[in-house]
Amino acid sequence: MKIEIHHEDIPENMQFGPTLAIDTETMGLDPNRDRLCLVQLNTGDDIIHLIKFSDDKIAAPNLAAALANPDLLKIFH
Repeated sequence: MKIEIHHEDIPENMQFGPTLAIDTETMGLDPNRDRLCLVQLNTGDDIIHLIKFSDDKIAAPNLAAALANPDLLKIFH
């Protein structure tokens, strides 16, 4: 298994298959207080994509576009 680390967003040219497994990590258990710090993605291949966020200002337009894609089945953990 290969791990690719991205900072603040995924690459613009990242390709997805028909499904995308998603897991998130926060700085704690209170979503009103504890910010998102990591998103983990896998498309069923042998690559795990880790997207690290350094502060509260999360834009990640490429990740947002993938999550908004109605043709991509998202599986959240």
